[in-house]
Amino acid sequence: MKRAVPYHYGKRYEKRKKKLNKKKIIIAIISIAILVIIIISYINRGNKNVDVQADTEEKENIMNTVIQTNDTIGIEDNAIGSDLPEKIGNYTVIGEIVIDKIGVKNSILESTDEISLNLSVTKFYGPNGINHAGNFCIIGHNYSQFFKRLKDMEKGDTFYVVNKQEQTKVTYKIYDIYTCNPTDLKCIDQNEDGKKEVTLITCNPGGLTRLICKAKEV
Repeated sequence: MKRAVPYHYGKRYEKRKKKLNKKKIIIAIISIAILVIIIISYINRGNKNVDVQADTEEKENIMNTVIQTNDTIGIEDNAIGSDLPEKIGNYTVIGEIVIDKIGVKNSILESTDEISLNLSVTKFYGPNGINHAGNFCIIGHNYSQFFKRLKDMEKGDTFYVVNKQEQTKVTYKIYDIYTCNPTDLKCIDQNEDGKKEVTLITCNPGGLTRLICKAKEV
């Protein structure tokens, strides 16, 4: 005859069984959650790799574009004097003079009058083009931003002049410096035997005499 199980034992057994099943369910849920987290992490890692690769490819494409753009930049874009303005006031800019020793960097205007002389240095006399054979004469006021420090120049000092239109740059060396009366025009003489020369002209303090710096192509 089968022995009967006391009621309270059976009830306890049922509780333990339910508790065990509950633990199994919790463990299963946790396992699934961990698996989901691992899958999501893997997917995100893959997306990051794709993003990094895409970002790298984009940067490479940009770099290639820059390189190709640089390769296609012509002489005209990087030309000497291309950064000079077309005009200052109503006066056409034809070039530039740069004298590093005294901190001069001025656009050269095409003509000389009272207004243009207050704007920059100007062509006073000489050949049609800057850096052409002949004596190209540049005049400027004895102002700090123009030729005030021209008196500090010495024989052997150099400067360069740019022709904006023809995109040429020529260096000149000073071979003579002297003072003369305003009526003495010997400094603008064009008998240079086909050589390139530049003459710089400004007033000495007081304006009674002129300071002349003559230079030849190096």
